Amino acid sequence: MEFKNFDLLPPFKINFMMMSISESQNYGLKMHNIPEEWKKTKGEGIKIGLIDTGLPIHRDLNNQICEVNNFTKDPVEDMVVGHSSHCAGITCGEENGEGVVGIAPKAKLVIAKALGDNGSGNDRDLARAIEWTSNQGVQIINMSLGAPYWAASYFPQTYKAIKEAYEKNIVIVCASGNENANKVGVPARYKECIAVGAVNEKMKRASFSNKGPSLDFMASGVNIISTYINNSFASLNGTSMAAPQISGIVALMLSEHQGDKERRTPINNVQDVVDHLKKICIDLGDTGFDNEYGFGLPIFGEVPVKPYVPKKTLLQKILPFL
Repeated sequence: MEFKNFDLLPPFKINFMMMSISESQNYGLKMHNIPEEWKKTKGEGIKIGLIDTGLPIHRDLNNQICEVNNFTKDPVEDMVVGHSSHCAGITCGEENGEGVVGIAPKAKLVIAKALGDNGSGNDRDLARAIEWTSNQGVQIINMSLGAPYWAASYFPQTYKAIKEAYEKNIVIVCASGNENANKVGVPARYKECIAVGAVNEKMKRASFSNKGPSLDFMASGVNIISTYINNSFASLNGTSMAAPQISGIVALMLSEHQGDKERRTPINNVQDVVDHLKKICIDLGDTGFDNEYGFGLPIFGEVPVKPYVPKKTLLQKILPFL
């Protein structure tokens, strides 16, 4: 049987690249108040499956990866696109005194390459990647990939694998898509998945971020600096960058609750995770759920009185003049 290939990478923009930076934290960490949660956990005991463009080869990720598999005909390493490398650093970049720090730096990554070096993939390869990843003991699967909503009928095996992972209580986090469409893409739109849209530094929906009734949560997804190919770092835009932030937040949440079961409300299934995310969300659009922002932006600890606005770094001040 021949499977139709789709370009499954939502179009993303590379703002700039650099070869070396001292250890830094994206504004997203402060926006979501991640340092507050780090007082309790940094993701210990959690494994996150990353289904994307392959194995990151980067000094900030060398110690973060525990399992790897390849479901494409291309080499397993992410040496061409850099998409998997960027998402991995956002979620689990190592706290090592250089580069970037991920949301959950003590969590581990399981890498499955389901997209080729041209960014394309198909139903069979994606389903096999989900099935394999689900059997590696992960609690979360991140898929910063997708096709337009109308392509759902081309992914029956993928949806079957997603439902099976969901029944194993694995949280599946997906990018909503970057077409500024009024409907969330596939697989994010499936009810078993958490669909993530992107906001900018001012907590406003990014102009490219898909919206609609299937949207669940928002996360920072504009000007996100993370690990990239050739041991470099890059600033990218996209819901692909927002989804791994939510995956990291879920990792912190699960790690905290599994380590403090007596005092914490139990998290027994995916719906419990969604309910906990809703509890820590701030409303960014109309009161309650809305198609622009879903349930809002998850923030740990005390909710700020006004939106977080980051100060410009020296690099950001210089860039317009370069």
